[in-house]
Amino acid sequence: MASLQVDFKTPLKEIPVTELKKTQDSADYAGGFGDVWKCTWYTSSKEPPLTVAIKAVRVTDRSQTELLAKTARGIRREAYVWANLKDDHILSLHGITSGFGVLPAFISSWMTKGSLDNYLKQKPTLLISRKLDMSHQIASGLKYLHGKGIVHGDLTPTNVLINSDDKLCLADFGLSMVLAESGNPTFNSCHAGNVRWMAPEMFAIPEPGKLTKPTKPADVYSYGCIMLQLLCEKEPYFELVHVYHVMAAKWKGTEPFCQLTGVDDGREQYSLRCVSADLNARPRVQEIVAFIKAELKNLDI
Repeated sequence: MASLQVDFKTPLKEIPVTELKKTQDSADYAGGFGDVWKCTWYTSSKEPPLTVAIKAVRVTDRSQTELLAKTARGIRREAYVWANLKDDHILSLHGITSGFGVLPAFISSWMTKGSLDNYLKQKPTLLISRKLDMSHQIASGLKYLHGKGIVHGDLTPTNVLINSDDKLCLADFGLSMVLAESGNPTFNSCHAGNVRWMAPEMFAIPEPGKLTKPTKPADVYSYGCIMLQLLCEKEPYFELVHVYHVMAAKWKGTEPFCQLTGVDDGREQYSLRCVSADLNARPRVQEIVAFIKAELKNLDI
């Protein structure tokens, strides 16, 4: 399938689809935004091939030209932001390619150990030092984004990826708003996959014609949910199975972690500040990084 041309306004490496080979016939991951393919990238005859991830936004109806144009503009904006991000805990963008959908697809490293969500399901018991280290890596990536004036907007364990060296990287920052603003019918910013980690203010009914845009405090709330999930080894609202029950709990003001067991009092209280319903009570991410660094240092004493 030929991709539409998009003027990205920033230099991006264009990788020919002929250099890429899918590892299987179907996408390895299908989410609310689109599809992710695991591919082998044959960079040259002199260098070993690389395993990469191809992320393609799903567009079901090519005839909707206005929707397609809006989505293309959003992708161009995401590419402009992503291409200029360089940090150990942010997923790197290698370039773009065609042939994976109507619009150009992004190419990034394939994170061998997958998402934090799947990782925790496979390894439910971790040492406290590892839990704090993972919390610190996620906070460091978020600190970098916020320092650049970027709001992640969809921070969940699914969007935290782990490589073979146990390094954690944030992915899909800003994509939720790109697709929500475009009116893409395949994506809802309040999709089932992120509701548990979403700040309660994001559920407020916006004014007609406006979107409830994510904020840095909303990112901190989502981060706090992940940190508590790591510490107590349970998801937010773990006792609630259905997503609509979780949404109802948020509307009622029910806290995401009603009972915490086996968590140090100081870490528990700090984490609960992050998930406070009061936006002004939540710490800034740079303060979170400093707190966790101190906690890791105390473990070595």
